[in-house]
Amino acid sequence: MNKLFNIVIGKNWFTKVLSLAFALLLFSYAYDPNESTTDVNVPGDSETAILEDIPVTAYYDTENVVVTGIPKTVTVTLRGPTVHIQQAKLKKDFEVYVNLANAELGSKTVPLLIKDLSDKIKATIDPETIKVSVKEKVTKEFTVEAEYSSNSIEKGYAAGTPKVEPKTVKVTGAKEEIEKVAYVKANVNLDENTNEEVSQQAKVSVLDSSLNKLNVQVEPETVEVNIPVKRTSKTVPINIVEQGTPPANITIDSITLDKKEATVSGPEDVLKEVESTRVEVDLSTIEKDEELTLPVIISNGVTAVDPELVTVKVKVTVEKEEQEQQEEEDEQEQEDQNSEEATATENIETKTLSSVPIGIQGLNSSLEATIDNPSSSSTSLQISGEQNRIRELSASDFKLYIDLTGMDDGEHEVAIKVDGPEDIEWELAIDTASVSITNKEA
Repeated sequence: MNKLFNIVIGKNWFTKVLSLAFALLLFSYAYDPNESTTDVNVPGDSETAILEDIPVTAYYDTENVVVTGIPKTVTVTLRGPTVHIQQAKLKKDFEVYVNLANAELGSKTVPLLIKDLSDKIKATIDPETIKVSVKEKVTKEFTVEAEYSSNSIEKGYAAGTPKVEPKTVKVTGAKEEIEKVAYVKANVNLDENTNEEVSQQAKVSVLDSSLNKLNVQVEPETVEVNIPVKRTSKTVPINIVEQGTPPANITIDSITLDKKEATVSGPEDVLKEVESTRVEVDLSTIEKDEELTLPVIISNGVTAVDPELVTVKVKVTVEKEEQEQQEEEDEQEQEDQNSEEATATENIETKTLSSVPIGIQGLNSSLEATIDNPSSSSTSLQISGEQNRIRELSASDFKLYIDLTGMDDGEHEVAIKVDGPEDIEWELAIDTASVSITNKEA
């Protein structure tokens, strides 16, 4: 019998049959057709996982309503078998959602739900519920306005009218939000001292009347903005503006500038209205011949002026105080009475005649003239001659005038002429006058 058993055991086919029997026995022990193989767990092999920043999906009628109050992400806590928890953490193939497919307009509290998660896992969502607002959806077109800082434009340059492309955008949102829209702006960031044309893609902002940003969608979100920038300037005269009254013993003979014109820069619409600049001279502080450095004053809206400063020369005649002059006259009269007539005849005397008016002659009847300088249309005249003769003369004995014969409209420098007694010598405080001639019909 032992010999027969050894023969059977030694056969190759017997070994194979025995191995197959053992394999079938092990398979029947491990396999259960009613249960997944992933459900085989070591007793007590479970864990808890906290997953943050899980996105929330909202299901609602996106064409007709707008929903607010839905958080972008939530925190989900998972509890269950380790193998399932690890798989969920790795794949994150479940979905947290809120179902508002049939929600009516208004505010309501709704639960957050989860799907596509193994039924072996228990999930908790934080927060469990959310308060949402369902509102009617409206789309409306608005014109886009470019917005930029004019302080970024270099002095002497000006920005033209911006061009926006496209000119309008579609704004979509809740009806009450659309009704709040006050401004639709494309914000352009300019470099400091911009002096050339700017083209830039600018993001569109939708704001209410208090400049608060509204929760709406914009289509397109950006527009192309083109801002022309160019240099603008104009040359205009510098006018002398007299302020205050000179002291009683001061007569202003002339006020002259080292430069008569200035170049102003600014926007075109501003420059159209600018006809001149000015220098203000305070006469109340003038007590002698002065040379002043004063600013050129420009109109509102003008961005630059060249020159910014000018030199002003003021020439004056200083008259003696009345009491002092009277005392001198009395003293002189006494001396005259004590002097011999022959001696008086031989003496030469000098006297200054102040504020002698300057007349105009020879002007064509179709023209009119104004004496710009001296501004008072008068000047001082110093006369010299035989003492008795000089004393009896006054300003009325002399005629000062300018001859405008043959002159056309415009600005002219004209010599001042003097008619007076032949036996008297004289010298003018200024030799020429500045005259503006214009057509009467203009």
